[in-house]
Parts: sequence; C-alpha cells; structure tokens
Amino acid sequence: MERSTRRVPTSRSSASTSTSESSGLLTPQSDTPSISPTILADLQLLNLAPQTETVLSQDVPLPSIERSTSSSSGGVRISRNTTHSRTPSVAISPSPPFSSRSLRASTASRLTNNSIDGSLGMAEVAAALESIGRDSRSPSTFLYPENPDVGSSGSPPRASRRRSSLYINTAPHDVRDEELPNDDFHKATFQQAFSNAKRLMAELTEVLSSSTIHHERDSAMRGLHKQANKLARFHCPSTRKVGFVGDSGVGKSSLLNALLDCQGLARTSDGGAACTSVVTEYHYHRTNDFAIEVEWFSQEETNAQVTELLQAYRHYHLYGTELVGDDLADARDRATIAKDTFQAMFRGRLQNEEFLTRRSEDDVMRVFGSWIDRVDRSPSGRQTYDSLDDCSSNLMVFLKAHILSKGLVLVDLPGLRDLNSARRKITERYLLECDEIFAVCAIGRAATDASVGSIFETAARANLSHVGIICTKSGDIRADDAKRDWGGGKARKVQEFQDSIARDKRDYDDAKADVDSWNDVDDDLDIEETSRLRDANRRFRKMTQGTTGTAPVRYLITTRNKKVTQAVEKEYRMKLPANDLKVFCVDNIIYQEYRNKPKDAALPFLELSGILEVRRHCIAMVAGSQLRSALKYINDDIPALLGDIELWVQSGAGNLPAERRAAIRETLDTLEARLKRELIGNTSYVNKIARVSKNVYREHISRRRRLERWVAASSRASQVWEGWHHASYSSFCRQLGIHQTPTVGRHNWNAEAIEQMVRDLATPWEELRSLLKSTFERESEYIGDLMDDTMNYADDQLQHSLELADTLGETMRSRQHLLLADLEEAYENFERDLRLLRTDAFSGLHTSFMGEIMEGSYRACNRESGRGSDSRRKGIIGDRLSDEEVFVELQQSFERGFHDLAQELEADVKKSVAAHLSVITNTLDMVRNENVVVESERDPEFRGRVETEVRATMEKVRQLQEIMGRSTRGDGSRVGVEV
Repeated sequence: MERSTRRVPTSRSSASTSTSESSGLLTPQSDTPSISPTILADLQLLNLAPQTETVLSQDVPLPSIERSTSSSSGGVRISRNTTHSRTPSVAISPSPPFSSRSLRASTASRLTNNSIDGSLGMAEVAAALESIGRDSRSPSTFLYPENPDVGSSGSPPRASRRRSSLYINTAPHDVRDEELPNDDFHKATFQQAFSNAKRLMAELTEVLSSSTIHHERDSAMRGLHKQANKLARFHCPSTRKVGFVGDSGVGKSSLLNALLDCQGLARTSDGGAACTSVVTEYHYHRTNDFAIEVEWFSQEETNAQVTELLQAYRHYHLYGTELVGDDLADARDRATIAKDTFQAMFRGRLQNEEFLTRRSEDDVMRVFGSWIDRVDRSPSGRQTYDSLDDCSSNLMVFLKAHILSKGLVLVDLPGLRDLNSARRKITERYLLECDEIFAVCAIGRAATDASVGSIFETAARANLSHVGIICTKSGDIRADDAKRDWGGGKARKVQEFQDSIARDKRDYDDAKADVDSWNDVDDDLDIEETSRLRDANRRFRKMTQGTTGTAPVRYLITTRNKKVTQAVEKEYRMKLPANDLKVFCVDNIIYQEYRNKPKDAALPFLELSGILEVRRHCIAMVAGSQLRSALKYINDDIPALLGDIELWVQSGAGNLPAERRAAIRETLDTLEARLKRELIGNTSYVNKIARVSKNVYREHISRRRRLERWVAASSRASQVWEGWHHASYSSFCRQLGIHQTPTVGRHNWNAEAIEQMVRDLATPWEELRSLLKSTFERESEYIGDLMDDTMNYADDQLQHSLELADTLGETMRSRQHLLLADLEEAYENFERDLRLLRTDAFSGLHTSFMGEIMEGSYRACNRESGRGSDSRRKGIIGDRLSDEEVFVELQQSFERGFHDLAQELEADVKKSVAAHLSVITNTLDMVRNENVVVESERDPEFRGRVETEVRATMEKVRQLQEIMGRSTRGDGSRVGVEV
C-alpha cells in the first residue's frame, strides 16, 4: 500500500490521514480531529459544547482506531493498529452556562483512570468511537471490521512503529471495597482474626459431624454440634438505628437509595409530592431477594385518625365561608388531605363527597367503620419479593445491602412539618428511638431551612444530642452565581479557571487550524516539511489532552460545601447538648452517574458525591458495639463451647471409681443448688427488682407532687397567651400548641404549662436514676462474686480430679462473663427506656403525656369559627389548664410508664438468668450424667478426633485472643478468659 504524502497547502479542505511507517507522523484525515475529554469539559465551561464527543487518550496516534480485546486480568487490553477511518466533523454549538450540573451530560467521557485530570479511560474511547462508527453521517467509519485481519481498505493492516498495550480495569465500583472507618473493629488484623474465629467454628462443626451421634435426638453431642454451627454462622446483630427526616423534594429517598446502593428501592419524585408517607425501616438479610414486614395501625388508632380527618373536612366545607387568611388556608389544606386519604383508603366507595357533610359526624363514622372492617390488609409477617417494584412501597424492608450488613437499620421518616398529624407524630416518636438523626435538606437553603430548625427544636426538647445535617444537591452550582455570591479571592479563582479554559479553547483552535492546513497535498514531503508537520501534530496532540479538566467542578463543589458547612455549624452547633454536629454535603446524581463506571476512573467522582463519606460515618457508628460483640464472641462464647466439648471428651476418657463419680456428682449438685437458690429463689434480688424500683419511685416522685402549685403556674401561662392577637392565638391552636410567629416568637404551650412541674421533679428524677443504677450494679457484682465462690468451692472439692476442675472452672468463668454481659445489656435497655419516659413526662412534644392530654382541647379550638370564636378558643385552653385533673392524669401516666419498665426489667433479668442457669446445668451434666459418659465412651475413635480438634482449636483461640485484644472489651472492662 502506498504511503500518502502532502505538501503545505493554502486551503483547509477535507482530506484523509495515515500514519507514516518511516516517521510515525500523524496527518489529518477529517474536517475536525477528535476532541479530548478535558477540552470537552472546557468547552462546556465556556458555554460551547460539541454535539458529538469523539475522544482519544494522549497515547493514541490520531486518528487511528484502537481495537479492544478482553484480557485475563478482567480489564481491557488495548492493542494499536493502523486501521484508518473518517470521523464526522464536530460542530460547536451553544450550551447552558458553566455549572457542575451542566457538565453531567459529558461526564462519562471525562473519566480518568487514576486521577481527575481529564484523560480518558480506553473503555470510553472504544465506546465513543463505536458510536461514531455507527453514525449514519459517517458510513465509512468502522470500529470493529468484520474480518479482524483486514482493514477498512480491504488490505491487511501494517504494524505501527509505536506499538504498545494498555490494560484498563473496567470493573465497576464495589461498595465492599470502600475505605472503612479507622477504628479498632475495622482494622484488617482484627477483621482477619474475627473471620478466622468463625472458620475455626466451621471446622469444629465438621469434626462434630463426623459421627452419627449428633443425629440422635437426646444426645449431648447434638446440642454441642448445634452450638458450634450457630457460632460458625455468627453475625454481629443490628445495633444502631439511623433516622433520615426532611421535607418532601429535598432528595431524602434518593439519598437512601444511594446509601443502600440500590437504585429505585425508596420511591422518589420530581414533582414535589411527598413520597415518604409511611415510616420505612431498611434491615439486612443475607439473600438476594427483598422482604417486607408491614405493621398496621390498630382499630382504635385508625378510628382516631379517620375521626380527625373527617372533622377537618367538615370544618372547612361547613364553616369555610367564615374563615379568612391563614385560618382559611390551613383548613383548606387539611380538608384536601382528608379527601385524598379517604379516597385512598376506601378505593371507590366514596362516590359522593356530599355524604361527608350532609349526614351527621356519627353517621359518617358508622359508615366509615363498616368500610374500614373491609379494608384489604396484607397478612402479617414477612413477605418476599423478587423485584424492587413489588416491595418499594411497604413499611419494613429487608434486603442485602452492604451498609446494612454492618449492623445498621436505616429509617426513612416523613417530615416533622407534615400536615398529616398521624405521620408527624410517628416521626416524632421514631426520632426518640434513633441512635442518630440526620436532618436532610437541599444545600441551597441549608442554614435557613425551616424543617432543619424544627428537627433541632424537637431534639432539644427531647434532650437528644446525636443530630446531624445532610445537605443534598451539592453538585447543583453555577460558576457565575458562585462568583457573584463569594466575591474576593474565591471569585478570582473561578475567573482564573474560566480564563484558562478560554486560553485552552484558543490554543486548540490554532493547533487544529495548523493541522488542517496540510490538507489536499499528495506530493512527498521534504525534510523541512516533515519537521513542520511533526511539530504541528505534536502541538495538536498536546492540545487534545487538555489542561483544565475537572478542577473547576471540584473547586466549585468543595468550596460551596465548606461555606455551607460553616454556616450550618454556626447556626446549629450550640443547640446540641454535646456540641458535636456532623454535617455532610452529598449529590445523589453524581453518585448514580458514576456508580457503574470503571472503578479507578469513577472513584474520585464517587468521593466528590459525598455518599461514600456518609456511608463510612454510618458504618463507624456501630464499630463500638460490634467490637464489644466480637470480643465477647471470641473471649467467652467460643471458650464456653470448647469447655463443654472438653468435658464431654473427659467423661468418656477414663474409668473413675464409682465412689469418685458419686462424690463429683454430689459436689456439682451442691454447686447448682446454691446458684439456683441465690439467683432465682424467693429472696433473690432478681425476684424483687420491680418491687424495689417501685418503692424508689414512690419516695422520689410520687411523694413530691405539688398539684396546686403546678396548676397555678400553668394557669398563669395561659393568661399570658390570652393577651395575644386572635390570629396568633388561632395559629398556635392549629399547630397543636407548638408554633412560631413574627409577633410572639416561638412557643411551646405544652412545655410552658408544665414548666413548674419539671423544675420540681427534675432533680428527684436524676436521684432516682442514680439510686437504681447503683443498686443494680451492686447486685450484679454480687452475682459475679456468687459464681466465683461456687467455682472456688468446686475447685476445692475436685482436688483429686485436677484436669476436670481446671476445665470446669474455665468453662464456668466464661458462663459468668456471658451472664453478666446479658444483665448489663438488660439494664442499658432499661436506662434507654427511662430516658424516653422522661421525655414523655417532662417535654412538650406532640407525643408527650402533656401533648396528648391537650390535643383534644386544641382540636376543639380548631372547630370554632365565626363571631366570638377567639374568646371561645381562649376559654377552652384556659379552662383546661386551670383543671387539676390535667396533672393528675399526667402523673398517672408517668407512674404507669415507670411501673411497666420496672416489670419489663425484672422479666428480662429473670429470662437471662434462667437461660444461663439452664446452660450451666447442661455443662454440669457433661460430667455427672451417666448417659453422657456412655455416649462419650461409645466411639473412642470419634472421641479422639474431637479431643484433637478441641485442643488444637483452644490453642488457636488463644492466639486470636491476643490479636483481638483479649483483656478488654470496647468499654474497657474485663472479658478475657484464661483458656
């Protein structure tokens, strides 16, 4: 094939190109050579975007096409050839002004392999060129010839003098490969040791399965095998709940989809409608399908909600003509919600809406009651689905998501400003139960977002400290707006980027014109012309590589993120008791666009999205509790099982005289009897926890009631409110006593009404908690000492069986640690519930005792309208807060709540103690039960295998304990056991 040669022309017409074998020169073959990804980005920044994106890496001889072949490494091997083709001309057309969002149309072409400097991954090269090859405007372009050995001209391609290969990893990003938090639990050495411990249990299970004994229903080995198999499948439990709450349209559901790495699970909407109408919990399960559990409202709860909605509907349609201003707008909104809810609930039965107002409220509710009885409710329990579409609208979702596998439960919550009071109350209640709460808002108004303010106010009233902010849509920013808003050095920096891009554009145009000037020349080039051609190609290639890249986008996003973070920290940090505010800025769109791109190129953009940082923070939340759980697993659970198996082996390993066996049984019987008497006997602390706790409550709370004093204070508060303008007063009634207006500011009527009561009981309540805690700690210490005494007794009595005494002592010590850990957990749950009870009794939340007591009065006020309605409203509230029965009812609720918690604590402790005593009985039976002795003696070969495996496992566990920090748990207390 002849080599094309050209002389310097005077025109810039279209011509073809080829690569010279002798010189490696590149000559243009089309009207407009391909443009690099960074040039494309730069053009976007200048509002000049090419309609067709054709891009090549800096190492690719322009415009030769590179053929990709699969490599064994999982990437793509790019081999060079000299197949030539035409490329369509690239038209320059106006595009939207420079903004990070405007760049997203071309972000796929601006990926990098290990950086964000704008160079293009070769997989994108192939995709871009293939799309051009199929373009109807360039029929002569082929990316993959039908015959791989024949070029587009039909002749075999010649080898290029510059031949090289490039390997690209095209595997998408995997969330399991993301950087983990820097804590003890997630250290590689700890995780490896944890994994090895489970592997040891799997191997032990296999050895215990090597005989048929474990299939026998009443055999001791059956129980041992079951415990080993359970420990082999051990998984740290879900221990932390994270709630996400915010108004509709801020991107909360999209955020959850990104965190779960499961696009389309949480429903999203671009129309501003609220998609989060129920609380949705996301739990982990190990299979790839999706499961849901739906928790229905009770009949009583449903009737209460329907009654409220019906009253709102009737109030607007019967008395709307008497309402004005905010009262009218609020009544209209609530009536609309009521209508929409009825139509959704009763599905076609509500044909004539006039029925809702023409008949009496009682008649309508009777009809509704019959319809509610026929509402089709899905069966209780878990249901499994294969697709997201089938399960995305339900309440409790179970799925195999990486973030959930770490022990988290994510909760999608409706906003606190939802007009539906039932949803608002549920959200408020859930916030009290979450270990961390994130207020989700759009980044453009984060510092002034009313929904964020309402969340922090709720947290303050409930004494919650773990509240953070997630600002969404961080990538939605424009350069011109940033310059105007920021000013100073930051604005100059943005302008420098724009100037740099403009220079790149001019240099690119000059280089392109220089290369185009070599068109239509067929003569051979002399030495000088060859040198000039080489210089022109070198210059052009340099320009196609670009210089600015993604730096402007990154600068815009990160700079705005820092400014917003500083603003919200200034606004909200001091409102948290612990003064520890976490703020994150995320962009769900960036995350979704790059989620499935080649991992090396996508990672910088995924990090820029902020999603990875939020996911890392959430995973770090569970590290402490999971460290504690994992240490208990390897320091106590495994040694306890190994001790039981060792006792099983020893039972059949020797022939003790009958007298010695009888003495051992008597010793163990005495040990067991004492434990049962002291732990669960009639006089034991376990059986009087509730009684002791109730006595403490009586002394510290019940006997310090000052009803007259509290009623007088609440009445004075209501008299202050009566002096307000009727518009302000009615707006507070509509918001159930918690509201803010420019005239009177922010008030919480419920909290102000019980302010004196809270002052009088706050200190006694803290004294109660402190006394209960010290009592429980003292009794737990007694239980520990009791088990120490029984182990010392057994050790003294078994001096003639030292091996048995040692094994039994080690096993009982592990059982002691496990029992004390469960008792500690039971009391931690009790203390958590006490904090919630305090919130119910001492706060003014809608769901607090006072909020529920006053709700009926607020709703009665909201049904008032017309002449004299203001005085009637004020009379309703004033009379209610002057009634001693309000505080009697509140104190009764307080006392019932405490008594219930005390009873639950006693029940939990009894259950734990009984369960551990049962396990201890089984441990003792390994020694004293004749059936176990016979079972162990039956198959000496099997017993030998078990003995060898147990001894080897014990030694390996010792080594793992050293690695995992055997001597301490996550809270610093002793959990180690000498094995």
